[in-house]
Amino acid sequence: MAEPELLSRHEKGAWAEAVAATWLLERGFYVCINFAAQGPIDLVAIDKEGRSFLFDVKYISRTQKRKDIASFRVRSDLQKALNVRLFIIDHAKDITIEPPFDEDND
Repeated sequence: MAEPELLSRHEKGAWAEAVAATWLLERGFYVCINFAAQGPIDLVAIDKEGRSFLFDVKYISRTQKRKDIASFRVRSDLQKALNVRLFIIDHAKDITIEPPFDEDND
């Protein structure tokens, strides 16, 4: 796939979702991807104990001057009620999960 900076907005989102799914799979999660084009959840990750984690994947550009990348995106009220986490990723594949979670104890 092309470098994210060269992709359209929708292609960047698809790239970020693929990277997020791969990251979760590499850590032993089962991953389900939302087929719908819109909604509060992009990925569902299920660990070996059966605990589920809901994620909304967001691609961000690091060209902006903010240091706290979690401030680039905020969860909707519905996402907060559903305990959806933001899976924030940039072009260098640097990842922030907001709110953070401990995959062993969460």
